[in-house]
Amino acid sequence: MPRRKRNVDTALIIALLMAVAELVSSEHTLAQATTYTVVELSAADVGLVPCRLNNLGDFVGRAGDSGAMLWSHGSSKPKHLGALRGGEYSSGFAINDAGEVAGASNTATSIVPFIWNTTGGLQRISLLPGDNCGQGFGINKYGHLVGYSSGPSGARAFLWTRSTGVRSLGSLPGGSYSRARAVNDSDEVAGTSAGPAGERAVLWTKTGNVRDLGTLPGDTSSEATAINNASDVVGYSKGPGGLHAFLWTAASGMQNLGVLPGGNSSRALDINDLGAVVGSSASSSGDHAFIWTQQTGITDLNGAASAALGVVFVEAHSINSNGVILVMGKAMPAGQTGVPENHDCSPAPPSSFLLIPTPAVAK
Repeated sequence: MPRRKRNVDTALIIALLMAVAELVSSEHTLAQATTYTVVELSAADVGLVPCRLNNLGDFVGRAGDSGAMLWSHGSSKPKHLGALRGGEYSSGFAINDAGEVAGASNTATSIVPFIWNTTGGLQRISLLPGDNCGQGFGINKYGHLVGYSSGPSGARAFLWTRSTGVRSLGSLPGGSYSRARAVNDSDEVAGTSAGPAGERAVLWTKTGNVRDLGTLPGDTSSEATAINNASDVVGYSKGPGGLHAFLWTAASGMQNLGVLPGGNSSRALDINDLGAVVGSSASSSGDHAFIWTQQTGITDLNGAASAALGVVFVEAHSINSNGVILVMGKAMPAGQTGVPENHDCSPAPPSSFLLIPTPAVAK
């Protein structure tokens, strides 16, 4: 793994992103990816906060005061997506393989959801009747967008399509609010809803039903953050013992993904179609990014390589079907050569990195 370089040319990043698209083959599985090529993204764009990857290696987020931005594997420069009329803030939260982006932008009076594509540009998504603000968090391959719409009656999860417009997904019986976070290609939606027993991770099925995914034993609430095309849902369950990452499947229900050695809490933030989960876990030396697979369990994404780069990866918040991971990291304290301890007296701004898997060589 190369040592960290501060002056990374954007063209180099784009070339590496293009290489990501060529990683797919019948022999390439996540279990084979034991090492990564690390590319620092924030060296090319100050203030970069990436949110989500698609399977081509494109990713979206925001960059400082520039608002929502799209970094495409097919272009040498990131694209500014702008903001809605009257606004100066925007952020991209999700991107599909067609390059369509879901996000949120302010206007003169509120923050509202948007969809962006190359033909229509930035377009405002209608809110539910009576509401005045909201955000778009997820988008599937058909350009169907999910998020929440909020007003005097509280926040309500929605699904938007070009043919039907916006519709409320509802909440658990007796619940007062809900938020949608992600949608798969079957229009199944993962999110969170209030119910009589508290806040719950939920799955809105394609038939329109809302399913309570429950909590881990002893916990009191849960939140869902992502869903894949196999209808597997990830998130975290909360209780007296803190937060614990979970994977929910229709066959097995909710499974505790555990924590890294020395840690007592974890959060799962994304899952790909191979069932690999990424997130953040406390450890004996602070918050560390992790990957979980059925074969290996929970694994720290830090090691000698990240230490050689002078950073610690603290959160992995996106993984695509090629196993490429989007992580946030922070610099180690001056003079430290190993994994840093968990103190933030004068924390440096977080940096963002792409971890591109290198398949193991067959023996």
